[in-house]
Amino acid sequence: MKATALFKNGLWISYATFVTRIFAFLSSLVLARLLQPSDFGIIGIAYVFWSFFSLFIQDTAGAFIIYKGIEHPKYVNTAYTISLLVGLALAVGVIATAPLIAMFFKEPTLTWILVAFAFNLILSSASYVYSSVMTRQLKYRAIANITLANSITRLLATTGAAFLGFSYWSFVIGDTTSWLVNCVLTRYYSRYKFRLQIDSEVKSEVQSFYFGTVASSFGLYTNFNIDNFTVGKLLGSASLGYYNLAYQLTNAFSSIVGAVFNQLGMPIFAQLVDDKEQQDTLLKVVEQTAILTAVICALIFLMTDSYVVTLVFGKQWIPIVNVIPGLLIFSYFRIINSSLFSMLVAKGRPDINAKVNLQIAPIAVAGFVLGANLGGIIGVSLAVALVLGVGWTIYWWWVACRSLGWSFPKFIIPCFVPILLTIPGLLISYSLPLMIRPFALILTYIICIGFFLPQKFAQYKIKLNQLFKRLQKLRHNNE
Repeated sequence: MKATALFKNGLWISYATFVTRIFAFLSSLVLARLLQPSDFGIIGIAYVFWSFFSLFIQDTAGAFIIYKGIEHPKYVNTAYTISLLVGLALAVGVIATAPLIAMFFKEPTLTWILVAFAFNLILSSASYVYSSVMTRQLKYRAIANITLANSITRLLATTGAAFLGFSYWSFVIGDTTSWLVNCVLTRYYSRYKFRLQIDSEVKSEVQSFYFGTVASSFGLYTNFNIDNFTVGKLLGSASLGYYNLAYQLTNAFSSIVGAVFNQLGMPIFAQLVDDKEQQDTLLKVVEQTAILTAVICALIFLMTDSYVVTLVFGKQWIPIVNVIPGLLIFSYFRIINSSLFSMLVAKGRPDINAKVNLQIAPIAVAGFVLGANLGGIIGVSLAVALVLGVGWTIYWWWVACRSLGWSFPKFIIPCFVPILLTIPGLLISYSLPLMIRPFALILTYIICIGFFLPQKFAQYKIKLNQLFKRLQKLRHNNE
C-alpha cells in the first residue's frame, strides 16, 4: 500500500473513532447532568457483562477474515455462520443467567437490561463480520460514514430517552438503535454475498483461530473490566459511577488509537512477509506512538483538575479527579501494546496474546481487590497503573520477543522513555495557571526529547521542514 493511501485510510479510521468518542463524550456530558451517579453504576455493571459476552464475538470471526482474506468464500461463510451461531447461543445464555446476575448484585433491574442486551449480541455477531469484510476491502471511508451514522443515532436516542425520564434505560435504547443501524449499513456496503455454510475442509482452521482469539479476548476482558467489577461489588454503584466516568474520559484517546491499529495495522501487518520488515515496522510504530501519546496523556492530566470537572460535569463529579492519574498511565501503555496485539494476530499468533492475558489476569484481580480495600477507587486506579500499565507491558513484550526470537530491549526501552520525559514538564507546569500549563509542558517536553533523543528530534525537525516547504509550495501554486 502506498504511503498516501495509508495516510488517507489512517485519517478515515481516526476520524471515525474520533467521532465515536466525541459523541460518546457528548452523551456522557448530557447524561451526567440528567442522571445520578447510581444510575451510571447500574448500567456500568451491565456493561461489564456485555463486554464479557461480546468477547466471544468481537475480534474472533472478523479477525480471522482480516487475517485470511476474502478471496475464498468458504472461509468467509464458515466464519460468518459460526459467528451467528455463537451469537445466538450467547443470547440464550444471557437470558438464562440474567436473574442470577441481578440477584448477585442486588439490583433487580439488571435482569431486563441484560435481556435487552441479548438481542444486541445477535446483531453484533453479524455486524462484526460485515465490518471485517469491509476492513479487508479497505473501505475505510464507508466505515467512517457508517460510524458517524451510528454515533448520531446513539446520541439522539440516548439523550432523547434521558430527557423523557427513562433513566438508565436510556443507554439500552441508544445501544439497540445504534446496533440496528450498524448491522443494516455494514451488510449493505460490504457488497458481499454471505451464505450460511460451514465447510468441513476449513472448519478446524477457523475454530482453532477462533478459540485462540477468544482466549486472548477473555484475558483482555478480565484485565479491562475486573476493576469495574471490583468497584461495583466492593465499593457500591455510586463509586462505580465515578470510576466509570473517569475510565471513559481517560481511555477515549486510547480507543481511537486502538481502533486505528486494529482496522489499519492488522491488515497492513498481515501483508508483511519478511520477519525483519515486521520488526522494523513495529519498532517505528512503537517509537512514534509513544512519543505522541506520552505528551497527550500528560496534557489530559494537567487539564482535568477540580475546576474543569466542576465546570463541565458538575460539582458532584469532583471525586473523579483523583482517579484520573492512575487510569491515564494505564491508557498510555494500552495504546503502546495495541500495536503488539495487532502484529501477533496478523502473524497468526493470537495464542501469545492469550497466554499473556490469561496469566496476568489473576495478578490483576488480586491487585484490584487489594487496592479497593486499602484506598477505594483511588487504590483501584493505582493498581490498574502498576499491574496493567507497567507490569503487563513488560511481561507482554518479553513473552512476545522471546517467542518470536526478537530483541526485548530494542522494543521495551522506547515504550518507557517518552513517558519518563514528561515528568520534568509536569513538575514545572503543575503549579502554573491553567491556561499556561499546556504550553510549559510541551516546551519542556520538546527540550527533553532534543536532549535525550537527539536522533528523533532531528528526524522530526526534518519532517517539519519538509511539511513547511510543501505548504509554501501549495500556497504559491494557489496564488
